Amino acid sequence: MKFIGKCSVLLSALLACPAVASAQSIPGIRVIEEFAIPYTGFLSKADFDQRFPGEFKSEPAELDSGWYVIYQHESLSYYFGPILLESTGEDYLAQLTETVEAAVVQRSSITDYRLALSYEPSVQPSSSSGSESNEPASGFGAPPPEPPSGLWGFIKRVFGF
Repeated sequence: MKFIGKCSVLLSALLACPAVASAQSIPGIRVIEEFAIPYTGFLSKADFDQRFPGEFKSEPAELDSGWYVIYQHESLSYYFGPILLESTGEDYLAQLTETVEAAVVQRSSITDYRLALSYEPSVQPSSSSGSESNEPASGFGAPPPEPPSGLWGFIKRVFGF
């Protein structure tokens, strides 16, 4: 139970005080390296922000292609990635889920957060017509495009490219 006692100073601060966190951040999406996820369990928010400043994007269409572990709560949108392999993203999602659940145990008032693994960008830039699909703009969980068939496609699938 020591883990729960020390767990997620970062997420506890973010989840319990979203107004403070959003007032200090730029609106939009904060893209952070996926290897920062294990640090969310023990770094303070200030230390985490200093060590992993990330990059801000105004919309998902601006993201580099890849898998992202996404954490959203009220006005916060943290995208950890891009990650090359979906299976690696699933492992990181499990780590972040454990950290968030431990923070929720500490503060039961934490609700309405969202954790997801998604291939991004799943939306086309705003220059497209947008009338081709009735799917929501967020597009969470959209799979990557099918690789070409043949020998090259097989090699790409085997090595995760």
